[in-house]
Amino acid sequence: MTDDTFLEQLRNDARQLQYEPDDVMTTRIAARVRARVSEEAAGGVALILARWFRPVVVSLAALSLAAVVGVGWLELSPEPAPAGVDVVSSSQTVDVSVGGDVFSVE
Repeated sequence: MTDDTFLEQLRNDARQLQYEPDDVMTTRIAARVRARVSEEAAGGVALILARWFRPVVVSLAALSLAAVVGVGWLELSPEPAPAGVDVVSSSQTVDVSVGGDVFSVE
């Protein structure tokens, strides 16, 4: 089977499976859409905005809760030894080797 005949056979099979809604089904779908739109509009703009903002507020609340728990957990964990300037400066000497020469920094 070449590519052309394969694609043609695939189109024929798909054509047999395609569903064509009749006028009754189209009318029912349109009526359901109109009823849903009018139901949402009956609540007013405040209700429509509330439906959009509730998921955003819940997501932000979950994110802030995760941040609070994370910060609390980090504050309770034992702190590692500081690796700042004080630790580096407290050591006696540092030997640096560059190009075969050794330099000592105190």
